[in-house]
Amino acid sequence: MLKSIAAALALSLMGGLAQASTLFLEVGNWAAVYKGKTCHVYTLSSARDTSGYLEFTFENNGLNATFDYIYTPYGPDEVEAPWDEAADSVTLYLGDEPVWFGDEMFFYTAPGFTYGASLTPGFISELIGAMLVTKGDFGFAVDRAAEGETWLYGGFSLSGLDQALAKAGEMCQFDPRALPQS
Repeated sequence: MLKSIAAALALSLMGGLAQASTLFLEVGNWAAVYKGKTCHVYTLSSARDTSGYLEFTFENNGLNATFDYIYTPYGPDEVEAPWDEAADSVTLYLGDEPVWFGDEMFFYTAPGFTYGASLTPGFISELIGAMLVTKGDFGFAVDRAAEGETWLYGGFSLSGLDQALAKAGEMCQFDPRALPQS
């Protein structure tokens, strides 16, 4: 009897692990996970001397897609936005070249000292296409109006992005290269 219970527990655990592995993928610098009714595709690390992370979200069928840069403070004393939301602007880089998508990103402040910038949803499909053909890295920078300088906040490898997006598409039933207009 004890052996039967142990065998049933082992099979249950293996089944749970098998299901979990179908809801998560980590490849290169990117990961994909299915939580609730949403697929998340996000970076695992940023380049040295930069911070934050990039995150795409997709509801089932690819609806209501979002793309954000979320700033990660360097220390516990950092409780204010690292940029001037009214005066500063975003510049995005694919490889070493600035791209126009930064003009469509807008700063926000969320609960818990969370600071970020979000891309206008109608341009996410185009950004994905551009990121997938880029040979270099992705950069998130802020044009600091008061300083007259551009500061790189996050540098990210695009290695694994295509596989992570494909996994999200599989889990949430959509084509990452042809998002629906939402």
